[in-house]
Amino acid sequence: MRILKLACILILLLTLKTYGQHQSVITQDMERTIDSLFNPWKSSGSPGVSFAIIKDGKVISKKNYGFFDIENKKPITSQTRFNLGQSSAHYTAYALLKLEVEGKLSLGDDIRKHIKELQDINQVITVKNLLYGTSGIYDYQVLKSICGWNFTENFSQKDALRLVALQKELAFKPGTDYSEADVNFVLLAELIENVSGKSFKNYMEEDIFKPIGMTNTFIKADLNTMYQNVAHSYRSEDDRTILNNSGNTILGINNMYSSIDDLILWEQHLNNATGNDQKIIQKMDVIIKLNSGRTNSTSSGELTVGQLYGHKERGLFSTYILGSSSGHDSSIFKFPTQNYTAIALSNNGDGYNGYLGVISAHNILAKHFTEPETTNFDSINTKTLSKKQLQQFEGHYWDQLGELSREIKVINDTLRYVRTNGNVNPLIPLSNNKFQMKVQFDDKIYIEFPEDETEVMEFQYLGAEPIRFEKYTPEKYNKEELSDQFNGIYSNKEYAITYKAIADNNKLKLSNVKNGDINFTPITSILFSGDSWFLRSIEFTKDKNQNINGFYVKNNAIRNLWFEKVVLNE
Repeated sequence: MRILKLACILILLLTLKTYGQHQSVITQDMERTIDSLFNPWKSSGSPGVSFAIIKDGKVISKKNYGFFDIENKKPITSQTRFNLGQSSAHYTAYALLKLEVEGKLSLGDDIRKHIKELQDINQVITVKNLLYGTSGIYDYQVLKSICGWNFTENFSQKDALRLVALQKELAFKPGTDYSEADVNFVLLAELIENVSGKSFKNYMEEDIFKPIGMTNTFIKADLNTMYQNVAHSYRSEDDRTILNNSGNTILGINNMYSSIDDLILWEQHLNNATGNDQKIIQKMDVIIKLNSGRTNSTSSGELTVGQLYGHKERGLFSTYILGSSSGHDSSIFKFPTQNYTAIALSNNGDGYNGYLGVISAHNILAKHFTEPETTNFDSINTKTLSKKQLQQFEGHYWDQLGELSREIKVINDTLRYVRTNGNVNPLIPLSNNKFQMKVQFDDKIYIEFPEDETEVMEFQYLGAEPIRFEKYTPEKYNKEELSDQFNGIYSNKEYAITYKAIADNNKLKLSNVKNGDINFTPITSILFSGDSWFLRSIEFTKDKNQNINGFYVKNNAIRNLWFEKVVLNE
């Protein structure tokens, strides 16, 4: 399925210039070209997609393919409901700002004023910190997995609150940094409930959706409540389509269900809002900044208060939001200046359907783009560097928050960027220390080695704030060396989590009753990379006698979770 989609994209990128160079509305030729994007969903008996394009406030294309219920052969329609996943945050942000505009709360309020379960947190965290993603609260998604929750178990809003209430130390001082932690919007849902005097479900449905006419949109707060016309979720496994039965009752960042027709109403509401609604939307469009004034500039773009990322697509400013939950995927892509919005909802579990809106825009908005679909690397002004000059950059580099290891290596007289999965990209020298990565399409990725920091590599993607990688020398241990230093029992007191570390050949194995075995490979003498998504790295520390006394979990979501060594080597 995924291969077929990529093939469609490649073909379209070569043919889109044929149509729409001077069109402001969709033509039959454009419609046919866009329609070919959906070939993978047209096969008999497959999950499907619901899609719409809004231009200048009018729906110019709307498509539905595939089944929302394969077992009973029920086709997807414009009224079929899908879980929006993380895209739910956009609507939660709107609801919070509505309460603020109405004077029922202030963004400067201490969250402990509104959420009683958080009274024991010993730092001031404001409502604004939650909305901006600058609270420093650990991401519950990672934390619950470390604690042994598995994806087949229901994880509720109250469970998330209990985990947050146990946190004794924040990842950073609120307002000084940013972390993409879903927990912020889980807490905002709780706060909205407490301030509004209604359940989050009732407030969203009665005060947000119903006035707009979105009667087909709901919040699923109970797994046992059944709804009509809801898309089943599926996933691909061994070339088979399998029903995905997992779920949760997390709110604020998940479990908002809607249809393409209702989301069209929402977008039209945003475009035609007046009075307080207009004030809310103006606040939603503000770019998030830290206390220092620094924007949250990531590889996804700059985040707005409305939780859409803004970036340039082929030189044209666009905003977007993506969501994924248990086989359901959602995307909303906009080109605001051109009044273009594309919405895609699907249930095949592929994880990304946003290209449908972007590639359609390449067709409909063809005359507006200022940059080509692919970069002509032959036209770039390059700097000639000797092999010796290139070799000074060779080595292994580590990104602590992203938990990524990369290698820079000279191969056939060309400096190359090597990923752990084996993918290799040439680096084109632009100066003595700055390179552009050679990639497909129009992505602009730059690698720079700062002149004043010889052990650092900076990775910059799409104009985002550079990601720092620090150079390291790979460490190798044998079984005896690992056993002598690292074997033992490690415990975190706040969450009562215990892991047992045992040397296994040249790797370290961490075991937990609920999570089983996680294998760790040494990166440096004290830093290890794991094969689990929620424990991708741990960093050990030593006491004054140079004995291992514990380890930290350090990443973008959880930066200082401490496990103390409580039982010596076995």
